[in-house]
Amino acid sequence: MSPQFIFGTAGFGMDQTEFQTLESVKSLLSTLQTLGIKRLDSGARYPPLSPGRSESLIGAARELSRDFAVDTKVYTDTRTDGSGDLTREAVQKSVTGSLRRLQRPEGINVLHIHRADPSTPLEEQIQAFNEQIEQGHCKAWGVSNVPPATLEKMLQLCEQHGWQKPSCYQGEYSLVSRGTETKLLPLLRAHGIRFNAFRSMASGFLSGKAVNGEAAGTRFSADNPLGGAMRRVFGAQDLHTAVKKFDAETKALGATPLEVAIRWIVHHSALDEEDGVVIGASKTSQVVDTVAMARKGPLTDDLLKLVDELWDAVKGTRGEII
Repeated sequence: MSPQFIFGTAGFGMDQTEFQTLESVKSLLSTLQTLGIKRLDSGARYPPLSPGRSESLIGAARELSRDFAVDTKVYTDTRTDGSGDLTREAVQKSVTGSLRRLQRPEGINVLHIHRADPSTPLEEQIQAFNEQIEQGHCKAWGVSNVPPATLEKMLQLCEQHGWQKPSCYQGEYSLVSRGTETKLLPLLRAHGIRFNAFRSMASGFLSGKAVNGEAAGTRFSADNPLGGAMRRVFGAQDLHTAVKKFDAETKALGATPLEVAIRWIVHHSALDEEDGVVIGASKTSQVVDTVAMARKGPLTDDLLKLVDELWDAVKGTRGEII
């Protein structure tokens, strides 16, 4: 069985997306329902330039969003190193705000750490999330952007004290980011923790547009709010060279790089039916296209060979990314 799709709402309320208004969000949610997508992923700092707006739009669309399982993340100020994000007080404050904006007095599905907090004791962090579960504010807790070594310490503490472990980990996983397979997944599987993959299409980088001088209108364009960050994340020369080659070779076989990326993550990756794939979009039509491509089924052997060659070409610089 394939992993489930989860829709990532980081773009709700962000410039250069369709999802600026309540009506546009309602329209998207209706489309998601017809596609069989039943889970939303949000965060207190989404969208990056207007924190809280994403959750507010989900809450305002309550008549539709109540039919979705909604995950969110504790607020983090990216101008800092994350210190203090996960104190008891900070977690409680973030959750109180999220529940108000989401209009979810009944609580949310999974409450995630957005990134590691290097200064707050791990014991306090874990207890803070367990308390949110006990208070009925969330069904479970999860982690994102936390190094495996830190996660391992957390799991040891949970076992020592009888605290509830995180139920899922959200991390980067794609054709050009497969370090998860050896660095993280074995640990998660040993503890029964699900993995939800984000950037499975490398934020659109695998479309090939950025390496072929066609970045206008994408996340990699100079006028996009996330453009600078995206160019830094995917700026390595070996990556550009390899993706340009991959782009040409997949097209020669009658496919597109994005289609290969989607079909691979759904049908050939290390994910199983308990895991998830977080998909984002700036317009509804992109979600429809993503699901349609996934439904084409597994890749041919020729395309799978290109996938492995792509990873071989970039894993020297991208093997540590999770």
